[in-house]
Amino acid sequence: MFNPAPTELFANWSEDGQDITLPIASVPELTAAEADASSGDSRKIAYALMEQLHAWYSAIDAADRPAKMNVRRSMSVESPSVSRVVYTVTFDLATASEVAAE
Repeated sequence: MFNPAPTELFANWSEDGQDITLPIASVPELTAAEADASSGDSRKIAYALMEQLHAWYSAIDAADRPAKMNVRRSMSVESPSVSRVVYTVTFDLATASEVAAE
């Protein structure tokens, strides 16, 4: 059964009404060096978050996945030294900014 709680997507997610806290360890593809505020790499953060989103969605039994959200990933080899990954995330919306209820 699909559970929409943020802690299902990110272990140890927390919030205090103003800020969210997400431990680096909750995103397996991300290292502390990559997440460093001054010397990190925002591309690696974005990639790690997308990988986490895809892994979470893929781990949900197909029959239990949210009907109004879809996450897909495709990979291709562009050359012997370059691979490309494309993520497609879709949501059904009830309004311009509100995710539709299941």
